[in-house]
Amino acid sequence: MKLREFYERAIEKGVKEDPRRKGAVDTDLKKAKAEYRKLKGVEKKSFDREKMVNPYADSRILNGTGNEEIKTVLVGIDIDVAEILLADRLCDKGMKIDLVLSHHPSGRAFSQLDEVMSIQCGIWETLGFTREIAEGLMKGRRDEVARTIASRNHMRAVDAAKLLGIPFMCLHTVADNCVARYLQNIFDTEKPEKIKGVLNILKRVPEYRHAMRTSGAGPNILAGEAKSGAGKIFVDMTGGTSPPDGVLARLSQSGIKTIVGMHARESAYKIVKSEFLNYVIAGHMASDNLGVNLLLDAIDRGGNLKVVCCSGFKRLKR
Repeated sequence: MKLREFYERAIEKGVKEDPRRKGAVDTDLKKAKAEYRKLKGVEKKSFDREKMVNPYADSRILNGTGNEEIKTVLVGIDIDVAEILLADRLCDKGMKIDLVLSHHPSGRAFSQLDEVMSIQCGIWETLGFTREIAEGLMKGRRDEVARTIASRNHMRAVDAAKLLGIPFMCLHTVADNCVARYLQNIFDTEKPEKIKGVLNILKRVPEYRHAMRTSGAGPNILAGEAKSGAGKIFVDMTGGTSPPDGVLARLSQSGIKTIVGMHARESAYKIVKSEFLNYVIAGHMASDNLGVNLLLDAIDRGGNLKVVCCSGFKRLKR
């Protein structure tokens, strides 16, 4: 398939699995179009026009025209200059790499990471939060993330890909949407009574079993005990990065008893303990593997793509 088709299928899948209320994606796209119409001069010329068709600012084609034929993809959870050079070296050794695909964002997609955090507000609305409360809780954390990433060298890997003529793409929130929806559907259907049951469900998933065998970074209990009642379970795995600590107390008040996440900050851990919430860590790399695998299954409908794994990724088809 062409690079552009690969990208469009990924965005289509991300939209399909978006955990917010129906219409949220259309609202985001309309806002982007309205913003673009108001701009003039250099602001209009520098506007990221993909925002008008793709609501996820951290998922982008970083290098390539879109017309490249894609047959073999080098896929990694993180791609930096080293992995771009690896792709070039593999080409020298006779393995033609048509695309390098990263899960975590790079380039412009990285510098815009804070923009996708509004997705979390939409998710909290489905749990009973008002929009005003959700946005109020998010503002400080979103500003913190924006300040943190502003100082980074966003273009290192992108510049390397351009110099070597290698198509490069990152698919972040679109993959995270997939894993969040996938796990939430399982927990909503099976309704495990205890935290032990939550862990058992996660350990049935091939990506988490693989992580347990290879890296030792599989599911574990951060807060609570195996015998603790699971209650209402919330899967927190999309929306750019970890949520503000202040939302945790509100989740408890909304009836959530157990959070299943990729990882948690120390400050969040302390609040979870004080609120008597259960927190199950599914595993960051394992969860990212699950999301990317679900996304690749949707993209590669005919099973014709050759996937070369690197940087913490293991291809597991369903």
